[in-house]
Amino acid sequence: MIDNVLIQIRSGSGGDGAISGRHEKFVPRGGPDGGDGGRGGNVIIKGDHNENTLINFRYIKNFIAGNGENGSKAKKHGKDGKDTIIKVPVGTQIIDEGGSIIADIILSGEEYIAAAGGRGGYGNVKYSSSTSQYPVIAQSGELGSEHNLRLELKLIADVGIIGVPNAGKSSLISFLTAARPKVASYPFTTIEPVLGLVKHREKDFVMVDIPGLLEGAHQGIGLGHEFLRHIERTRVLVHLVDGTSDNPSGDFHKINKELELFDESLKDKPQILVINKVDLEEVRVLAEDVRDSMGEDAWRFHIVSAISGEGVSEMMDEVVQVLSDQPIANHPEPSEDPEEKNIPILRPQPRRRGVSVHQEDGIYIVEAPGVERIAQRIDYEDWLARMQFYKHMQKTGIVKALEEAGITEGDTVRIGDVEWEWD
Repeated sequence: MIDNVLIQIRSGSGGDGAISGRHEKFVPRGGPDGGDGGRGGNVIIKGDHNENTLINFRYIKNFIAGNGENGSKAKKHGKDGKDTIIKVPVGTQIIDEGGSIIADIILSGEEYIAAAGGRGGYGNVKYSSSTSQYPVIAQSGELGSEHNLRLELKLIADVGIIGVPNAGKSSLISFLTAARPKVASYPFTTIEPVLGLVKHREKDFVMVDIPGLLEGAHQGIGLGHEFLRHIERTRVLVHLVDGTSDNPSGDFHKINKELELFDESLKDKPQILVINKVDLEEVRVLAEDVRDSMGEDAWRFHIVSAISGEGVSEMMDEVVQVLSDQPIANHPEPSEDPEEKNIPILRPQPRRRGVSVHQEDGIYIVEAPGVERIAQRIDYEDWLARMQFYKHMQKTGIVKALEEAGITEGDTVRIGDVEWEWD
């Protein structure tokens, strides 16, 4: 099963604002009419209940949103870039390059903006004033952002069927649902989780057949980590034990130990113990003795045949009852503990705001994102453009910040990729 993939995403850049003036007949002093650039497209990850695996990402790993179009004359706004929507199964976690979970998609239709598109640049209309009636400055579009992300699927199901290989889990889910996993008389016929929809006593819920676990699964033996990860998202466990096993009690306790070693909270998940293969006489005769050997952990106990269906209805009655007592999973509340890792954060990172000035190697470096984008569009051979840009820096507090930092005539200033000598 493809349930862990790496993808690369890039949001669209915003379009540039236009520098334009009205050139209408009989209007000798036409004002500015340069329109704004369009917004760059977002990369959005969206939950979709029709998706069950991440197999679509095996060959398609790069996702790029559209760029915004540039503004134009007559105050025409550039067209916004097209969003790119990535559909993922419900239960997909989005993990950044640092290994932190930044979003957890648990509902169909739920969306997370994984990369926000760049804002469009302002056209010269936005910079007109009583003292600058024809501005020759505008703003370039904000660049999009690039990210490497890992998508990890943890299936969300109401009931999980667990047990050692060949305990009859696939036969049970086949009996209860329309799912058709491979069924055979040898271990490991199921090598990926199988989902099925169950309807019992007017209740509908999702059941998942978790492939057989081995001793050492918590250490990754036998794809243990891949299988155990899906158990975390279930609300109730049906622990199926092979009644013909040489040591049913040992199988039962071994699996529970693996769950606890992988995640200690799993030991508190409600379990219903089910002894399978009661259609065989040897199991029917010894069933009560097997139950007694399980100890106090086996107080929810049923004897069934996944082939004939004997005892399955009574077992499902208890599954429905236990399920009705369990809360439906919701997003965990964000923790205020800075030491806690992997807490879902369902919001984009804030953009840089304000003005700051610092020195590096004698150069005064200004950080002011909006002004950086104007600096990229300036024609520094044009005296008028330079003067208008200086006045804009005064309005936004950059000149004051530079003076407070100690700048003098002849010093070098850098804003974004642009450098010039202060005068």
